[in-house]
Amino acid sequence: MDDKRIIVFYGSKSDFEKMLEEEIQSDVETITFMSLIQHYNARIRPSESGVQETALRKKIQVDNCVVRAEDYASVLEHALSNFVNIVTLNHEIKTLFIHNPPKRVIRSLISIYQDSIEYRYSNYKPITQDILKEIYKNLNVDILGQDKCKKQIISGLYRLTKSSGNRPVVLMFFGPSGVGKTETAKSISKTLGGDLLRIQFSMMQSGEAYNYIFGAEHSKSSFARDMMSRESNVILIDEFDKVNPIFYNAFYELFDEGRYVDTNYEVDLKKTIFICTCNFMSEDEIRKVLGPAMYSRIGCCIEYDELTSEQKWLIIESWYRNIIGILTDEEKDIIQKTDILAWFKANAKRFDNIRILKTKIENAIFDELTDIFIISRDNPDVRRGKDIIISEPPS
Repeated sequence: MDDKRIIVFYGSKSDFEKMLEEEIQSDVETITFMSLIQHYNARIRPSESGVQETALRKKIQVDNCVVRAEDYASVLEHALSNFVNIVTLNHEIKTLFIHNPPKRVIRSLISIYQDSIEYRYSNYKPITQDILKEIYKNLNVDILGQDKCKKQIISGLYRLTKSSGNRPVVLMFFGPSGVGKTETAKSISKTLGGDLLRIQFSMMQSGEAYNYIFGAEHSKSSFARDMMSRESNVILIDEFDKVNPIFYNAFYELFDEGRYVDTNYEVDLKKTIFICTCNFMSEDEIRKVLGPAMYSRIGCCIEYDELTSEQKWLIIESWYRNIIGILTDEEKDIIQKTDILAWFKANAKRFDNIRILKTKIENAIFDELTDIFIISRDNPDVRRGKDIIISEPPS
């Protein structure tokens, strides 16, 4: 491979696949890394492979080999350190495409082909004044109320318009559940051109969280690997108040310099937008619980308010229309004759969590349709004969 191309790509899977479409002609021979592994195993253990050793001595000429990020999890540890041997033992490859390699893979390549490696990266949309205007416009469409929060968010992101600064922006959204914190992060990520990377440490036990944050076996998911594959330059760390304080030191360099290193990966996260959410009810509580070292790395704490009844009415009407929109004409006619919409608007104050409110509306509509189209048609005597769906206060 002395005169061959080696392209190492760091970034999202979609960007890597797009690069392959642009680089690889449809009429050339392209093999996968797993094919290389099979040939490698046959070469070192010919008696087990069933292939004659003489057939393995001649190198196979191929135009391209593609190594995808998920391939590393399918091989044993030694395959990473012996990466160069694996790709050169049985094949003459013109162009080698490698996606998000672990450190041991890139070290193996650099040891032999340092001057031949071409590095490419996902190009995340830069923050400009025009982009900030677009973010603000979309937030006003996607998020009801929270006008003060929206202004604070744009103010917090403004520093990214200055090319001299490479530090990430760290925003902490706090306040009650279900008032738009996560939806705000999704809206910003959508504006910047990709699906949101959402991390939930609250779902992990301490041992699992430790391995995820600091890296363990290369075959396991990790914080670094997930961030390296992010679709947009927005990362949501949901329920940051649930992160065990023993892990805070992992975030210091990340939030300070935009650099993250674990056992297997090193990730560049300069100018990344980190959005942390929590259910703390005041900035003083955040400062007290997180401690001065962690708190000092948060660029802006942004408080979300409870929604007004008028805002809840708009959400009820919008979600009701969304569900009605996927129904058949017959189903729509049934639902529109009930008082479901009126009941929820009259009882909007009973709902503090918008997620629960949306779920209850959806359940009410499909409960009604189940009674009419599934139960009543075969068992008319079982029909409930009432239109109000929720008679008890929501939990």
